Amino acid sequence: MTKSELRKEYLSKRKELDSQFVKIQSLKISDILTQNFDLENKTVHSFIPIAKNNEIDTWLLIDRIMEKGRIAVPKANFEDNSMTHFYFEKDTELIQNQYDILEPKNAESCKIEDIDIVLLPMLVFDNKGFRVGYGGGFYDRFLAQLPEKTQLIGLSLFEPIDEIKDLDTFDKRMHYCITPIDIYSFE
Repeated sequence: MTKSELRKEYLSKRKELDSQFVKIQSLKISDILTQNFDLENKTVHSFIPIAKNNEIDTWLLIDRIMEKGRIAVPKANFEDNSMTHFYFEKDTELIQNQYDILEPKNAESCKIEDIDIVLLPMLVFDNKGFRVGYGGGFYDRFLAQLPEKTQLIGLSLFEPIDEIKDLDTFDKRMHYCITPIDIYSFE
């Protein structure tokens, strides 16, 4: 299937999920990540979940990671579909942008080269380690700027499909993807 077809299908599948189910699956993903990856003294970039879209509840992970390292979160620029990055602390104020996405206000800027791990949002991924997001290209632009050392870890409520048919040259393969039941490695 193409990205467009997959986007439509998996947005629909996610909307059908019960919020309690999403919370339970998010906890499983959080457990798998924290038990299998070294987060000690790392800077981990995480998306802030959009609850109305039934995204994985990364608040569970954010709390756990802050005990071991630092969290960075994105702020979107909708004029050029880019992102800037800020450290998230317990007292960081978040405001809702025009798309109901929570973003940091008056937070300390985080340099891209300081990011050790990126937790990637997605709708679906394939057996080769490629993902389909919402289609704005925000993460594609961000991932292209990261140093080689940065680990890319996808978080998915669904198991992989066989193949995304219309990959582009800018699509970047993840190193790992975590689902509620498994870790997929693409290294």
